[in-house]
Amino acid sequence: MRLPILHDAEGVVVVDKPPGLEATGRTRDDPGGVEHHLATQLRRRVWAVHQLDRDTSGALIFVRKKALVAPWQARLAGATKRYLAIAHGRVEAAIVDAPLAYDLALRRWVIREGGKPAVTEWSTLDAHDDASLVEARPRTGRTHQVRVHLASRGHPLFGESRHRDPPCDAHPRHALHLWRIEVGGQAFASALPQDLRRLAVRLGLRAP
Repeated sequence: MRLPILHDAEGVVVVDKPPGLEATGRTRDDPGGVEHHLATQLRRRVWAVHQLDRDTSGALIFVRKKALVAPWQARLAGATKRYLAIAHGRVEAAIVDAPLAYDLALRRWVIREGGKPAVTEWSTLDAHDDASLVEARPRTGRTHQVRVHLASRGHPLFGESRHRDPPCDAHPRHALHLWRIEVGGQAFASALPQDLRRLAVRLGLRAP
């Protein structure tokens, strides 16, 4: 597998992560995640400085030296991450401040008093009564944050299997894509992938 490289300079490599691969580690269906494939492609070890869910696509940052991991993680703490999401219903612009905790019985993240602080802001790029294309900007970096917060407002993602009951079978994966990271005067952008572009068109939404 050859990964599309969006940026490669000064020890930083940004790839366009496809859905279906873990950012790091191994999966049942694949001998390695994106980190493994990128290291094979570059013929040298790399380190991920942030994570994306297995089925979330988009810009994923790696560094070529382990010593760069901590500085880049610190930089990303103040970064703006812009996700594109396709959600059920007409989504209104909002800021959701709702703490998240992992529920062992449900085996998923939920909104719960006393959980880790989580804040997500979003705006609507296009919408009708059945579906919306949303730009989500998480102010904190909790697992599944965008997915949980949208679902909590009655707008789960198309393709959402974990945070919607019953699961949505309208798309093979949840419709979430990290399309832009802005950090320290730099911006790394990843175009909306074809599967989500086709979904948007099918739903009558104007994709960027």
